[in-house]
Amino acid sequence: MSVGTVRWRAVRPLAICGALGLGAWILLADRVAKHAVESVGTTLIGASVEIRRLHLDLPHGRVEVRGLTVASPFAALQNLLEADELVADVDPLPLLEKKVVIDRLAAKGLRFGTPRQTDGRTVGQSDGVRGQVERWTAQLHVPVLQFATGKIDVSQLDLSTLSTPAAAQSLAAQVDSVRTAWNGGLQGLGVAATVDSAKQMTDRLRGAKPTDLGLLGDARRTLDQVKRTRAGLAGLERGVHAGTELLQAGVAGLAAARQRDYATARALLRLPTLDAPQIGAALFGSEATERFRRALYWAELGRRYMPPGLRPSATPGPQRTRRAGVTARFPRERAYPAFLLRAAELSFELGGGGGAPRTYAAHLAGLTSDPTLYGRATTLEASAPGVRAAALVDHVRPTPRDTAAASVSGVTLSGFALPSLPIRLEPGQGTVSLSLALVGDSVQARWGMRSERVHWVRDSATARSQLGDIVWRVVSGVSTVDVSASLGGTLARPRLAVGSNLDGVLAQRIRALAGEASAGAERQLRARVDSLAERQAAPVRAQVATLTTDVTQRLSGQQALLDQAQRALEQRLRELTTIPGVRLP
Repeated sequence: MSVGTVRWRAVRPLAICGALGLGAWILLADRVAKHAVESVGTTLIGASVEIRRLHLDLPHGRVEVRGLTVASPFAALQNLLEADELVADVDPLPLLEKKVVIDRLAAKGLRFGTPRQTDGRTVGQSDGVRGQVERWTAQLHVPVLQFATGKIDVSQLDLSTLSTPAAAQSLAAQVDSVRTAWNGGLQGLGVAATVDSAKQMTDRLRGAKPTDLGLLGDARRTLDQVKRTRAGLAGLERGVHAGTELLQAGVAGLAAARQRDYATARALLRLPTLDAPQIGAALFGSEATERFRRALYWAELGRRYMPPGLRPSATPGPQRTRRAGVTARFPRERAYPAFLLRAAELSFELGGGGGAPRTYAAHLAGLTSDPTLYGRATTLEASAPGVRAAALVDHVRPTPRDTAAASVSGVTLSGFALPSLPIRLEPGQGTVSLSLALVGDSVQARWGMRSERVHWVRDSATARSQLGDIVWRVVSGVSTVDVSASLGGTLARPRLAVGSNLDGVLAQRIRALAGEASAGAERQLRARVDSLAERQAAPVRAQVATLTTDVTQRLSGQQALLDQAQRALEQRLRELTTIPGVRLP
């Protein structure tokens, strides 16, 4: 019986399955890949990602994307970017491990801030980052430029609207805690008992003889106890000094809380802001905050999807009929990152002053989901006439460091409305700059805008107001606007400062036209705040003063008693141990 080398009955179904698989690949691979890229991109960015056409050419390791549109996660009817064509050279070997390594990416025809017909913002995982950034933004206090309307009713102010009472209660609790600790420390030292023991020993030594060795030994031990008590009292005195400084800082904090209460009351009663720095923050603070918010959003998004170290990360699982759950990924050393873009050449367009867009080039390197595995920071560079941009995302070390700086000149800047005013600023052609340094949770950022051909537009449909008329008379004759904003501190306690070349002029005009009325309202406001705040702050300040004075006097008295007891005991010991011709142990 002969045995065939080929089982033809098995070859036929295998060939059919192979042909069906090849046909499915030819027909569906591009569609499946397009859907996957759109889905992943939408999840990562938090806004709709759309692709007109995607083609896979795996034999040559190439992926072509045409007509890429990424909606803005911030503006409803605006795109973050559009791209005419993206061509990626993909390393095929990491695909076997379900990892994507792109050796080179060429992007052409990038355009930013283009309009769209529908809202592209989505609800997804990035909402966590968006919510985090929104909570951070809410901490930035941006004053409102407005006039008081009607009679000033200071009765609207009560304890619940002020921060000084809460600060006073906190300081009062701190005073009680410190008082208890200091009293316990003094009682624990037992100064009175030590002084009494030293006095008794001194009295016993008055009738002693140099040959009473046992009594002399007891006296030396008593003297050592006095010295130890003095050392403990000195340590307690240092602690009291530090605690006193802490309490005095709390008293100073009451004054700072009072200033915050003035600002809160001013906003509640709709009093105008007359200080130049506050006017700059009122006019341009919202726009500066929006720029910083967007920069921080991308930084936080990078920290989420490019975490430092080799820690496990969880991503949403695939959609199923049952609960999707999450997919946990545990990175390994000496392995490919889940995603790596080695190098990218970007060609983008920005609108020029004459309306015709100009083309610029940028280089991106080392974009990866696992910075520790790759071992190098992500860098971005763009340099061209009128454009300077650079970014460094270093998540290789345990403490992430994100720095970026960009300056663009000679382009048409986006306009914006002045908050609470029927006036819109159209900067036209100008220069804008933005820098961000985020190290751990410490943040330093600056935003600036300058234009010498601005155009002011007044909304005629809005009812006229005295403040609007004042601002319009000032700004309508100004053709140059120079705005500078800075952000400092930590993510938990950010500090915002904004200034412009309009601040001083507006402050002067507002004071001239409404200064007396505003000054009277300001005096009423401060009197009301002082009345409410002093009810809580004055007793606490008195408690701090009484406690510090009392404990200082007690320490001085205890120290004097110990000094006196030690001197008397040492003097009597010297009298007994300095007999001529006799040497005692």
